[in-house]
Parts: sequence; structure tokens; C-alpha cells
Amino acid sequence: MTWDQTQAVTVQPSADEEDVDTVVEGWSRLFAYQVVAIVAVFTVLLPFAGLVLALVGASYLRAGDVHVRRHRGGLLRVLAGPLTAPLDLVRGSAGTLVTVPYAAVPAVAVPLAAMAAVAADVQVTPLGGAAWGAGAAAYVLLAAPGVRAPRRHLVRVFAAFASGPRRIAAVGVLLCALTLASAVGAIMLQPRFSPMYELKNSIAQELSRFQHSIQQRVS
Repeated sequence: MTWDQTQAVTVQPSADEEDVDTVVEGWSRLFAYQVVAIVAVFTVLLPFAGLVLALVGASYLRAGDVHVRRHRGGLLRVLAGPLTAPLDLVRGSAGTLVTVPYAAVPAVAVPLAAMAAVAADVQVTPLGGAAWGAGAAAYVLLAAPGVRAPRRHLVRVFAAFASGPRRIAAVGVLLCALTLASAVGAIMLQPRFSPMYELKNSIAQELSRFQHSIQQRVS
């Protein structure tokens, strides 16, 4: 056996290490989707604050994805790397702005579909439909089909942090509790559109008119 062959054998990861990496990556993907779900449901409860959070979060995650591709490092680099590179923050923000028209589609389509459900005797409040449209828009900004960078960097963050069973368990319990709490809140609580009071009234009036027109057509 030559030296090159011996070196290749010694640096080749063991099957146990590959299994561990696979497990960590799988949990990290699940955690990333849980975070996206939490942000989307939070946006249903507080549309203005949730959309701002989704825009800022998506921009920073995109910046992190750009930064880590050029600068390898540990957890600190993955989390705070973009703060040392303003150009990466600009690139992340620009990438998010490109997806805003994509996010605007469900933001409009979901409330209209909810209002149109009156044709099947399903009553949805205009503000409720608007809130779910905002939640759908937040999801698009972070993880819709074709939007990979924010979710990919979230997976990278969790893979760097939750590298052991105890950390995986702790993060899993925390995210499960937050997911459950946000889902219960979205079902039990009314959405609050502050500080967009005038916009809220305009949206409610327009959706009410659309719902009434659908109801008249089917009656």
C-alpha cells in the first residue's frame, strides 16, 4: 500500500461519524422548518411585526449564507459573520427584495380565496383572511419553493449548534413548545394589525366588498 493510499484511508470518515452527521443534519432541517413555521404563525397574530421580522430575518440569513460560502468557521462565524461584512448584508437585503413580489402573490391570493369560501357557506372574517395572507407571505420570504438561501443557512446554524444529543434535545423541546404555543395563539387569538390601523380598515373594507359580491352571486 502506498503512502497516498494510507493517507486516504486515515482521513476517510468512519461510518459512525457519517451516521452522526446525517442525524444532526436531519434534526437541523426539522428545526429550520419549525422556525419558519413559528415566524409564519407569529405573522398571522401580528402581521406588521411578523412581516418585518420575516424581511429582516430572511435578509440576515441570506447574508450569512453568502458570508459562510467565502469564510469557513465555527458557530460564531455562522451566526455573526455577516456583521463583519457590510457588503454581505447588502447582498442579503437585495436578495430578499427580489422575493418580495413572490411573497406578494399569496399575500393577496390567500385572503381572496378565504373570502371566496363564502360560496361554500364558510365564513371567514376579512381581517382573519388578511392575517393568514401575511403569514403565507412570511413563509414565502423564508422557505417557499425556489427560496433556498434563508432555510439553508438556518440548517447550517442548527448543525453548528446542535451537534450533540443533549443540545438536539434541548433545542427540540424549546422549538416544539414555541410551535405549539404559536399554533394555539393563532387559533384562539384575534390578529392585531397595529400600528397599521388605516391600512387595516382599508383592507377590511375591500375584502368585505369582495366577500359580499361573492355571496350575492351564489345566492
